[in-house]
Amino acid sequence: MQDEIVKIKQEPERRRGFMKFELDLMDARREGREEGIKKGQLKAEEKGKQKLVKFLTSQDTAPSEIVAALVNVYQMTEKAAQEYVAKYMKIKK
Repeated sequence: MQDEIVKIKQEPERRRGFMKFELDLMDARREGREEGIKKGQLKAEEKGKQKLVKFLTSQDTAPSEIVAALVNVYQMTEKAAQEYVAKYMKIKK
C-alpha cells in the first residue's frame, strides 16, 4: 500500500486524478448533508403547521382565523393556507 502511495505522489497526472476524485467526494458529501438538512427543515415546518392547526381547531378557532395564523406564522399565501386548512378539516372528519 505504501509503495502505491509513493508511486502516485511521483506521477503528477495520477496524483491530480486522485486529488480531483477526493474533491468530488467532498462535494458529494456536502451536497448530501445540505439536502438532508433541507428535508429535515421542511419536515419540521410541516409538523409545526399540523400542530398549529390541530391546537387552534381544538380551541374552536374559526377556520378563517386559522388561515390567518398560518399566513402570519409560516408566510404562506392565503390560498395555500385555505387549502391546507380545508385538507385538515377533511381528514379530521
